[in-house]
Amino acid sequence: MLCDQAQLAVVYSQAFQISGDEFYSDVAKGILHYVARSLSHRSGGFYSAEDADSPPERGMRPKEGAFYLWTVKEVQQLLSEPVLGATEPLTSGKLLMKHYGLTEAGNISSSQDPKAELQGQNVLTVRYSLELTAARFGLGVEAVQTMLNTGLEKLSQARKHRPKPHLDSKMLAAWNGLMVSGYAVTGAVLGQDRLINYATNGAKFLKRHMFDVASGRLMRTCYAGSGGTVEHSNPPCWGFLEDYAFVVRGLLDLYEASQESSWLEWALRLQDTQDRFFWDSRGGGYFCSEAELGAGLPLRLKDDQDGAEPSANSVAAHNLLRLHGFTGHKDWMDKCVRLLTAFSERMRRVPVALPEMVRALSAHQQTLKQIVICGDRQAKDTKALVQCVHSIYVPNKVLILADGDPSSFLSRQLPFLSTLRRLEDRATAYVCENQACSMPITEPCELRKLLHQ
Repeated sequence: MLCDQAQLAVVYSQAFQISGDEFYSDVAKGILHYVARSLSHRSGGFYSAEDADSPPERGMRPKEGAFYLWTVKEVQQLLSEPVLGATEPLTSGKLLMKHYGLTEAGNISSSQDPKAELQGQNVLTVRYSLELTAARFGLGVEAVQTMLNTGLEKLSQARKHRPKPHLDSKMLAAWNGLMVSGYAVTGAVLGQDRLINYATNGAKFLKRHMFDVASGRLMRTCYAGSGGTVEHSNPPCWGFLEDYAFVVRGLLDLYEASQESSWLEWALRLQDTQDRFFWDSRGGGYFCSEAELGAGLPLRLKDDQDGAEPSANSVAAHNLLRLHGFTGHKDWMDKCVRLLTAFSERMRRVPVALPEMVRALSAHQQTLKQIVICGDRQAKDTKALVQCVHSIYVPNKVLILADGDPSSFLSRQLPFLSTLRRLEDRATAYVCENQACSMPITEPCELRKLLHQ
């Protein structure tokens, strides 16, 4: 499902930040390229899911994962070209099988195949880095990358002749918000503008097709119509708490990836709407549904479980903390504290039930860092400092671009930004905590040292 792909991309990109292992970046990119290829509407939105089973072929019953699985024999037949210069007899198929861990018996464990339907089948999962695969056969890294890309393209062309799994073309605001986060965070960490563009297109889709400008409300769903159109139910299904929380998170991540303040402005407006319709002024925290939608129900519920998806209150807690960092508005910090207090007993007794909220609590207790980059968004020295910040796992931070315009949106929110100056007309970074900022930094290596402290 789409929500799984989005969260996995973020996890693997963060694992790459921490370890520097290219394996994790390759997996993150693979996940997002799959979504772009198979689960994307041409206007920028993202579909909900693709079936696990492939449709029946020639009278056979549907097969689990058949569209994506390969046998060693299939790969050998499709990729039989010899590889020159290797330290042993080698074909492009053998090279690909080694890199992705394909075997005659199949590479799917019995725990993942309880009905023993996938014996002898293989899924293409990167098992070794390009450097290790190249060293194994005495080849250059670039040559291996080229051969693997060529082999994957041939397999992709062959797969087009298989029956495709059914597609759930419903689009949910919440899951699209998660997907915007996935593309924005991964694109920023890996320095991939193409991935950030997917996030931007996803956010544009949400604003164009799932947002009512007059009321400031999000719609919960829309559907792919004929000819690439987008259709809505009548009357529209208005968003739940998770739609607002996940979209706000996506927009905050997109701002940090693109430094386009319009996304931050929209996030603030959606947060205001979320507070108006879902905030519990007596008990703290957010209800999952609006008062009108819950009028016929005996209770308005608050999720307190981070499961396959993080709970909306967990995501909202971190959003409020970040929004306070971006704007300095005390009301959002107060709401964050009240929300964490409302779920404090649950976190104390069963912290494993709310890991995302525990993460927000930890960020709050450590004090959020405001990393301010003063410079021109398009300048190379500004981009170098921004990429330095993205390359390091700093969970308790917000990244702010100050372009020197006192009338800009962020300067109006945070007046202290006008006091920060470029050093010798170079892009300059400041790390601020508790309204105190570091000395100006112009070199990425020095910024990296400070952020690692």
